[in-house]
Amino acid sequence: MRCIIIDDEQLARNLVESYVAKIPFLELAGSYKSGIDALKPLEEEVIDLVITDIQMPDLLGTDLIKSLPIKPLIVFTTAYQDYAIEGFELEAVDYLLKPFGFDRFLKSMHKAKELFEMRHKQETPEFKNNYLTVKADHKLYKIHYADIKYIEGMREYVSFHVPTGRITALMSLKSLESKLPSSTFIRCHKSFIVNANMVNALESGNLLIGDKHIPIGQSYKEKVIASIF
Repeated sequence: MRCIIIDDEQLARNLVESYVAKIPFLELAGSYKSGIDALKPLEEEVIDLVITDIQMPDLLGTDLIKSLPIKPLIVFTTAYQDYAIEGFELEAVDYLLKPFGFDRFLKSMHKAKELFEMRHKQETPEFKNNYLTVKADHKLYKIHYADIKYIEGMREYVSFHVPTGRITALMSLKSLESKLPSSTFIRCHKSFIVNANMVNALESGNLLIGDKHIPIGQSYKEKVIASIF
């Protein structure tokens, strides 16, 4: 699992870094002194686990997690017991009260690993004649093909955009492309698959679905236009 550490105290970061280095199934992707510094890697990289302090200047660890559209696994570390309830409300894997030793940290990481493996195993879609089922957010969703406006890929996640909003699950856009009905669902960009029946217009190299502009990748352009128009 790729993890990052966030703590405004250098000694605390050093300690957790030394713990992470001892655990074979963890890969340290970065160590940051604030949640603000961690925003960019959280947006641009695949981060499976965030080990973060809560009480920090500028941005609380809990507020950082609330701001993320796609939440990785979270382990909170703090010297204050008062945040425990809020931490678990955010579905944190664990809540480590400082100071904690390696044995307690290792137990927490094994719990995170178990949830990580379960998440990868369970969130595999099942394809039926006119719908698919997706496990996400601890729920099982039945998504009719006709309701899907477009599908957006975000690193290891995809979001199904439907009339009620969006459903985000851990899977690849490539695997979806090979299994969805090719007569209806068209890959138009490295990050997008559109429902051809939902496309309203073509404008300046973008497909219009409602008020959403979906870009067309250069390598997909000829096939997209031939398939949809």
